[in-house]
Amino acid sequence: MSDNFSGNQYTEVTRTGYFSRLGGSIIAMMVGFVLIPGSIVLLYWNEGRAVTAYQALSQGASSVVEAQPASVDAALNGKLVHLSGKLATEKPARDPIFGVSGDGLLRLKRSVEMYQWKESKHEHTTQSVGGSKETETTYWYERVWSETPIESSGFHELMGHRNPGFPIKSQSFNTDAAKLGAYNVDAAVLNGLSPTTTIPVNHVTPPSGYQVEGDEFYRGHAPSQPEIGDIRVEFTGLPSETVSFVAANSAGTLTPFHGVHGYTIALAKPGIVPAAELFAEKQHEENIWTWILRGIGFVLMLIAFLLIASPMTTLFAVLPFLEGIASAGAFIIALALSVPITLLTIAVAWIAHRPLLGILLIAGAIGSVALLRTLHRKPAFRVISA
Repeated sequence: MSDNFSGNQYTEVTRTGYFSRLGGSIIAMMVGFVLIPGSIVLLYWNEGRAVTAYQALSQGASSVVEAQPASVDAALNGKLVHLSGKLATEKPARDPIFGVSGDGLLRLKRSVEMYQWKESKHEHTTQSVGGSKETETTYWYERVWSETPIESSGFHELMGHRNPGFPIKSQSFNTDAAKLGAYNVDAAVLNGLSPTTTIPVNHVTPPSGYQVEGDEFYRGHAPSQPEIGDIRVEFTGLPSETVSFVAANSAGTLTPFHGVHGYTIALAKPGIVPAAELFAEKQHEENIWTWILRGIGFVLMLIAFLLIASPMTTLFAVLPFLEGIASAGAFIIALALSVPITLLTIAVAWIAHRPLLGILLIAGAIGSVALLRTLHRKPAFRVISA
């Protein structure tokens, strides 16, 4: 191993022998055997989650009751209700540390960023005849503003790149007295609305060590020339406005509604929005998550099969071009296995949760395979004699 360090960039060159690579591929194979059942469990669970969400939202959309915000209707107690109106409070949300608040403020979000070191890296690999591999890894370090703490203890080159701990974290604050007409609004329902309005801080005396810089508090020597560890804090809020909710009426308080299999329904959006639109948007959001998790499950399974095949591809590493051919073949085989197993897992999950659709899905898949075989079958030619 050799290395070279210059300024905020560090280059390391490592050489791995053929037998070391082979041993590493065997460990990778064992990881692959663990990933396969993990990906299957994820895919199966995701389909169950999707079915539960669909059933709960469909049932909720068909049973939701319109409520009038002017007065609490005792007959609607415990029911899923939809109502729109002016959301307000007499006890605005407030940050207890910085003292930031505002008239009628329903929610307040404190966003804290620190100037920190960030490590990035790039690898370039060269394989040699005989199966050895040389990897050149370049690490570089840049200063960035980040709301997320960047742990520097794992940096390759820690010297001169240490990040201090966050002295204060981002946090959200809600009013505890939000009301829509005669209805109180629970915090769990209020959280469905996002603070988006910038709250100025120039009317607030900054805490010790901070100064006002535009719409932010700043802790550091010079905002125009930040140093590692400098802090900037900004605030966004949700003022009183007209909103629409779908939630449970719990004795005059809007709380999350627990539908099929405990699925929670607490829908909120600014403006006067029909219940059907709120349910449609939530279903669209659930569909997006379903496809994202399907993709993650499929990719995990594909990676698993590639890891399982890695000892075989490494055996051909004595000649780099042979390893390339073996790797391409392994990818095709992994793809050929991952696609049907993913589809089969999804189909089995649908059979378990919605039998008719699951059976139709499998029947459709079998029919598609049969159709493809028919289309690709060579036509038979007969010789007709005169």
